[in-house]
Amino acid sequence: MVMMMAPGGTKQMARMALEEGAEAVYVGVIGWSRRGSEHELTDADIHELIDYAGERGKEVRVVVNTLPSSIEIPMFLERIEMYAGWGAKGFMISDVGCMRLVHERLPNVDIHTSVGCGITNYEDVRCLAEMGATYVVLPYRMTPDEVAQIRANSGIGIEFFLFKTPSGGKICPGKCMMSSYFSYRRWLDENGKDHFFGSASRGGDCLRVCQSNWLFNIEDASYRGMTIKSNPSLWLEELPAYLAAGVNCLKVPGRDRSDELVRDLVRFYRRVLDRIAEQDHPDLSPFREQLETFRHRWTIERGHRDRRLIGEAEREALRADRAAAQNPSATFELIR
Repeated sequence: MVMMMAPGGTKQMARMALEEGAEAVYVGVIGWSRRGSEHELTDADIHELIDYAGERGKEVRVVVNTLPSSIEIPMFLERIEMYAGWGAKGFMISDVGCMRLVHERLPNVDIHTSVGCGITNYEDVRCLAEMGATYVVLPYRMTPDEVAQIRANSGIGIEFFLFKTPSGGKICPGKCMMSSYFSYRRWLDENGKDHFFGSASRGGDCLRVCQSNWLFNIEDASYRGMTIKSNPSLWLEELPAYLAAGVNCLKVPGRDRSDELVRDLVRFYRRVLDRIAEQDHPDLSPFREQLETFRHRWTIERGHRDRRLIGEAEREALRADRAAAQNPSATFELIR
């Protein structure tokens, strides 16, 4: 059976997704997942959602995919054990050392590798399985043949975003630290947990600097504008081939989208997956027109998000420049 796992960027979004047919929702923890705090939930929210999902025979998976420091590992494990005690069925983790620790302490929970693991081939997958992973999320540039090869060589659960990448991009999802170089600010919360502005790997929001306009030098010394990473688009016709290749967990994206868009996407893909399950050679053409409306809505919301995040990066850079101008010696100490 294929599990559809939907985002829970808010409590309302998570409830809507479960009501519309998702078998599970994934929710982020403030300061411990690769999103800004506005798309993450408090512990009380997560506890409430775990109870809500369990009453309906559904599941909650918790996103804890930052890269903890040595000091933070005890805090990390304490939270994992707390969520598991409440009934969370799985966790999304990037750090392989923490993955191993969670598997040793809680061998019966599912461990999903995060996109932050940046998987490239089946040897990566086999290594992660040895660390305790039960599902691996693959980059959305992989073909069905590559997925089938990974499945044949590992036997592990295969998770895939409902995304395709038109041009492949220049950056592998999960192997980018670009935001951290462009904007960096940190502070401690009341529990002693570090929070980082601009670094997704350390609990902040990726500032999408790859989506801004860049000038690249070509061999003839001319320049042309482009973005470093292309924006993916939503699937339809690709689904049967990927499911046949061995994908058994489909991940609906959108923790940073509107509740209504995620609700409608889950409802749409529930119908599509039911059609595929009912027919050997499903005709998905009746869904094309509606998918185009979703792609349009997705593009509009993505544009709003990217402009907001790039604007935050620009404002932070301006703030740093002003601070440097006022106190040059502080800048020297920072970069020394």
